[in-house]
Amino acid sequence: MEAFLQRLQDSEIGYWVATAPTIWAYPTILTLHTIGLAMVVGPHAVLDLRLLGAGARTPIAALRGVFRIMAFGFVINASTGVALFISEATEKGVAWIFYVKLAIIAVALIVAARMRRTIFPSDGAPPADAVSPGLKVMAALSLALWFGAITAGRLMAYVK
Repeated sequence: MEAFLQRLQDSEIGYWVATAPTIWAYPTILTLHTIGLAMVVGPHAVLDLRLLGAGARTPIAALRGVFRIMAFGFVINASTGVALFISEATEKGVAWIFYVKLAIIAVALIVAARMRRTIFPSDGAPPADAVSPGLKVMAALSLALWFGAITAGRLMAYVK
């Protein structure tokens, strides 16, 4: 595993991201990763908070588009995350906090998919503005998971 991680880090893309003396390498990729994060977590947090009762005058149907924004943000985050990982593969590939972050993100995405199917059924029926207790639990769980993913991501810089 260590040899594979070293080859990955030593690849042209890994070397370029980590060492290129240009704003188009690490700084831009990290900035795009942050923008992608905002596009995933921000809209979902708005939906979660609405489901928990904040902004109750806003119809839930008006928030249908958050999933499109989240999907676009996730594509940005996944692609930039791979580039960032490659640039530090030997460190990140053996760091337990990295795998905690990935696991939390996976669960958060599963919760998001389930919420989408619950709120916006595929038959095109408009969502009800009444929120079930189960949906409130999913919204609270979603907020906690995204908070955990962000925290784990930041801890990657400090936890080895």
